Amino acid sequence: MDRQVMKEKWMDESTDFLKTIFQEIERICNNLNLNNHEDDIAIRSTIEFLSEWLRFLDGIMLLFIQGRVDVAQVLTRSLYEITLQLLYLIKDKETMNGKAICYVAFSELKKYSTNTSMIKNKRKIGADTLKGEIENNKIIESLASSENEAIRSLYRYFLEKGLVDKDLKNDSWYSVYEQYCQDKANVMKDKKIKNISSSILCEKVGFYSEENGEKILVNTIVYNELSRQAHGVNARDSLKVIDGVQKFRNYNCLQNGLWQLSLIEKIKARIIVDCHSIFDEKLGKISDETYIRSYEAKTALDLLRKDLKALYIF
Repeated sequence: MDRQVMKEKWMDESTDFLKTIFQEIERICNNLNLNNHEDDIAIRSTIEFLSEWLRFLDGIMLLFIQGRVDVAQVLTRSLYEITLQLLYLIKDKETMNGKAICYVAFSELKKYSTNTSMIKNKRKIGADTLKGEIENNKIIESLASSENEAIRSLYRYFLEKGLVDKDLKNDSWYSVYEQYCQDKANVMKDKKIKNISSSILCEKVGFYSEENGEKILVNTIVYNELSRQAHGVNARDSLKVIDGVQKFRNYNCLQNGLWQLSLIEKIKARIIVDCHSIFDEKLGKISDETYIRSYEAKTALDLLRKDLKALYIF
């Protein structure tokens, strides 16, 4: 088979593979949304994460169908990071509500922090800042006088920690939640929020992969690949000088596609299990049809692996 035809076939089939994953998670998202009659804050937050997850996967599919799998790595990293936050949120029923409240409250505080930075920059150039100031006043008012006592309590905690006047671009809601729980349990309170890395978060949610009979933390398997593209390290690998001639990496090279597909499949499987476990009353047990689709997905992934290997044998 012609090499270009082989590439186009792989691009089509990999996109179809991703579409089945999209539909699987979309089904869970829709069912949770339709069954959230009480407007439960934990379920609503879960739906928000799932919706954002689907948005990123949609972008990855658009890139895969064009063979731009190298560029897709940045979106795959974002998909992975959203997954860790989702798994952390729904890790257990006892803490889920408290985590969701922290996620909601801290997200509002993040908006306040971003607006504050924008206001400062606008003042430097003499631009109007009234709109940002009004929005920030509304955010603080909504936190301070929320109908939810837990949100009001968290806002008081934010004040005690000095988070309201801090630039929060490097802080995360899950780091704040962990520190909040520690501070409530300890007499000696830490003054600073200890940021939680993706590796620690991955360990906290127990996201492991079975490799040759051993459980390996998923973060240790994929993080180097995820970070190389995001931090620009791969740019050096895109240009080689061979016999004095510059050789550029093909813009539609597919070699990095397989590990992304494999990771997304692992993520999908974990999300299905955790969502059905935590929201069993809303979603019920995992159906036989879902198990069958899962088996078919693994078979499809094996075929994609085989075809990609054949494509890049020189």
